[in-house]
Amino acid sequence: MATGIIQDKMARPEGDDLSTKTVTDNIKMPPDLQKAYDRVVIAGMKVMFSKESHRVMLQEIQRPGPLDQRLGKGIAGLMLMLFKESNGSIPPNVIIPAGVKLLMEAVDFLRDSGLEKPTNSDIGNGMEIMISVILEKFGVAPDKMAQMLNQFSNENIPAAPQTGA
Repeated sequence: MATGIIQDKMARPEGDDLSTKTVTDNIKMPPDLQKAYDRVVIAGMKVMFSKESHRVMLQEIQRPGPLDQRLGKGIAGLMLMLFKESNGSIPPNVIIPAGVKLLMEAVDFLRDSGLEKPTNSDIGNGMEIMISVILEKFGVAPDKMAQMLNQFSNENIPAAPQTGA
Protein backbone atom coordinates (compact mmCIF):
# COMPACT_ATOMS: atom_id res chain seq x y z
CA MET A 1 0.00 0.00 0.00
CA ALA A 2 1.19 3.51 -0.69
CA THR A 3 2.55 5.52 2.18
CA GLY A 4 1.28 9.00 2.85
CA ILE A 5 -2.36 9.70 3.46
CA ILE A 6 -3.02 6.06 4.33
CA GLN A 7 0.00 4.52 5.98
CA ASP A 8 1.86 1.39 4.91
CA LYS A 9 1.33 -1.85 6.87
CA MET A 10 -1.99 -0.57 8.24
CA ALA A 11 -3.99 -3.56 7.01
CA ARG A 12 -3.66 -6.93 8.66
CA PRO A 13 -5.30 -9.59 6.51
CA GLU A 14 -4.77 -12.10 9.29
CA GLY A 15 -4.93 -11.20 12.94
CA ASP A 16 -6.56 -8.27 14.69
CA ASP A 17 -9.73 -6.87 13.15
CA LEU A 18 -9.20 -3.50 11.54
CA SER A 19 -10.91 -0.83 13.57
CA THR A 20 -12.13 2.65 12.74
CA LYS A 21 -9.65 4.03 15.27
CA THR A 22 -6.70 2.20 13.69
CA VAL A 23 -7.63 3.40 10.22
CA THR A 24 -8.48 6.94 11.33
CA ASP A 25 -5.21 7.26 13.23
CA ASN A 26 -3.39 6.42 9.99
CA ILE A 27 -5.20 8.94 7.76
CA LYS A 28 -2.85 11.91 7.66
CA MET A 29 -4.51 14.93 6.10
CA PRO A 30 -2.41 17.99 5.32
CA PRO A 31 -3.43 20.87 7.64
CA ASP A 32 -4.91 22.90 4.78
CA LEU A 33 -7.32 20.03 3.94
CA GLN A 34 -8.26 18.95 7.48
CA LYS A 35 -11.36 21.18 7.77
CA ALA A 36 -12.67 20.06 4.37
CA TYR A 37 -12.04 16.40 5.33
CA ASP A 38 -13.91 16.87 8.62
CA ARG A 39 -16.86 18.54 6.85
CA VAL A 40 -17.12 15.74 4.28
CA VAL A 41 -16.99 13.03 6.97
CA ILE A 42 -19.69 14.81 9.01
CA ALA A 43 -21.87 15.22 5.91
CA GLY A 44 -21.38 11.53 5.04
CA MET A 45 -22.26 10.45 8.59
CA LYS A 46 -25.44 12.54 8.43
CA VAL A 47 -26.47 10.87 5.20
CA MET A 48 -25.66 7.40 6.53
CA PHE A 49 -27.28 7.73 9.94
CA SER A 50 -29.95 10.46 9.82
CA LYS A 51 -33.56 9.42 10.39
CA GLU A 52 -34.43 10.46 6.84
CA SER A 53 -31.85 8.31 5.06
CA HIS A 54 -30.84 5.56 7.49
CA ARG A 55 -33.45 3.16 6.08
CA VAL A 56 -32.04 3.61 2.56
CA MET A 57 -28.53 2.88 3.88
CA LEU A 58 -29.78 -0.28 5.57
CA GLN A 59 -31.46 -1.45 2.35
CA GLU A 60 -28.26 -0.83 0.40
CA ILE A 61 -26.00 -2.69 2.82
CA GLN A 62 -28.42 -5.64 3.06
CA ARG A 63 -28.66 -6.19 -0.70
CA PRO A 64 -27.59 -9.57 -2.00
CA GLY A 65 -23.98 -9.96 -3.05
CA PRO A 66 -20.48 -10.03 -1.59
CA LEU A 67 -20.00 -7.69 1.37
CA ASP A 68 -16.84 -6.10 -0.04
CA GLN A 69 -18.77 -5.08 -3.18
CA ARG A 70 -21.66 -3.67 -1.16
CA LEU A 71 -19.29 -1.67 1.06
CA GLY A 72 -17.09 -0.40 -1.76
CA LYS A 73 -19.84 0.51 -4.20
CA GLY A 74 -22.08 1.92 -1.48
CA ILE A 75 -19.47 4.26 -0.05
CA ALA A 76 -18.27 5.23 -3.55
CA GLY A 77 -21.87 6.17 -4.39
CA LEU A 78 -22.12 8.19 -1.18
CA MET A 79 -18.89 10.05 -1.94
CA LEU A 80 -19.95 10.82 -5.51
CA MET A 81 -23.33 12.06 -4.26
CA LEU A 82 -21.63 14.32 -1.69
CA PHE A 83 -19.30 15.68 -4.39
CA LYS A 84 -22.23 16.36 -6.73
CA GLU A 85 -24.32 18.01 -4.00
CA SER A 86 -21.34 20.22 -3.09
CA ASN A 87 -21.32 21.49 -6.70
CA GLY A 88 -17.80 20.14 -7.01
CA SER A 89 -16.47 22.18 -4.09
CA ILE A 90 -15.00 19.19 -2.19
CA PRO A 91 -11.23 19.14 -2.74
CA PRO A 92 -10.44 15.98 -4.75
CA ASN A 93 -7.64 15.07 -2.29
CA VAL A 94 -10.26 14.68 0.46
CA ILE A 95 -12.66 12.32 -1.30
CA ILE A 96 -10.82 9.00 -0.93
CA PRO A 97 -9.57 9.50 2.67
CA ALA A 98 -13.06 10.61 3.75
CA GLY A 99 -14.51 7.60 1.93
CA VAL A 100 -12.14 5.28 3.80
CA LYS A 101 -13.23 6.79 7.12
CA LEU A 102 -16.92 6.46 6.19
CA LEU A 103 -16.40 2.88 5.01
CA MET A 104 -14.95 2.08 8.44
CA GLU A 105 -17.93 3.77 10.13
CA ALA A 106 -20.19 1.48 8.06
CA VAL A 107 -18.07 -1.51 9.17
CA ASP A 108 -18.49 -0.47 12.81
CA PHE A 109 -22.24 -0.19 12.32
CA LEU A 110 -22.41 -3.66 10.77
CA ARG A 111 -20.34 -5.18 13.58
CA ASP A 112 -22.12 -3.34 16.41
CA SER A 113 -25.60 -4.09 15.06
CA GLY A 114 -24.76 -7.74 14.39
CA LEU A 115 -25.97 -7.45 10.77
CA GLU A 116 -22.62 -8.67 9.37
CA LYS A 117 -19.12 -9.48 10.55
CA PRO A 118 -16.81 -7.87 7.98
CA THR A 119 -13.37 -9.44 7.79
CA ASN A 120 -10.16 -7.54 7.10
CA SER A 121 -10.32 -8.97 3.58
CA ASP A 122 -13.87 -7.59 3.13
CA ILE A 123 -12.65 -4.20 4.33
CA GLY A 124 -9.52 -4.14 2.18
CA ASN A 125 -11.37 -5.28 -0.93
CA GLY A 126 -14.17 -2.82 -0.18
CA MET A 127 -11.64 0.02 0.00
CA GLU A 128 -10.09 -1.09 -3.29
CA ILE A 129 -13.50 -1.23 -4.97
CA MET A 130 -14.46 2.17 -3.57
CA ILE A 131 -11.24 3.76 -4.81
CA SER A 132 -11.55 2.12 -8.25
CA VAL A 133 -15.15 3.29 -8.70
CA ILE A 134 -14.35 6.85 -7.59
CA LEU A 135 -11.29 7.16 -9.80
CA GLU A 136 -13.20 5.70 -12.75
CA LYS A 137 -16.04 8.21 -12.25
CA PHE A 138 -13.46 11.02 -12.21
CA GLY A 139 -12.09 9.80 -15.53
CA VAL A 140 -9.01 7.86 -14.44
CA ALA A 141 -8.78 4.92 -16.85
CA PRO A 142 -8.14 1.47 -15.31
CA ASP A 143 -4.73 1.22 -17.02
CA LYS A 144 -3.70 4.61 -15.60
CA MET A 145 -4.89 3.50 -12.17
CA ALA A 146 -2.82 0.30 -12.42
CA GLN A 147 0.18 2.38 -13.51
CA MET A 148 -0.31 4.71 -10.52
CA LEU A 149 -0.56 1.81 -8.10
CA ASN A 150 2.42 0.00 -9.62
CA GLN A 151 4.67 2.93 -8.87
CA PHE A 152 4.20 2.01 -5.21
CA SER A 153 4.98 -1.69 -5.60
CA ASN A 154 8.00 -3.03 -3.76
CA GLU A 155 10.07 -3.54 -6.90
CA ASN A 156 9.77 0.16 -7.74
CA ILE A 157 10.84 1.40 -4.33
CA PRO A 158 14.63 1.70 -4.00
CA ALA A 159 16.17 -0.41 -1.28
CA ALA A 160 17.31 1.38 1.84
CA PRO A 161 21.04 2.02 1.89
CA GLN A 162 22.93 -0.61 3.85
CA THR A 163 25.00 0.62 6.74
CA GLY A 164 28.21 -1.18 7.47
CA ALA A 165 28.65 -1.96 11.11
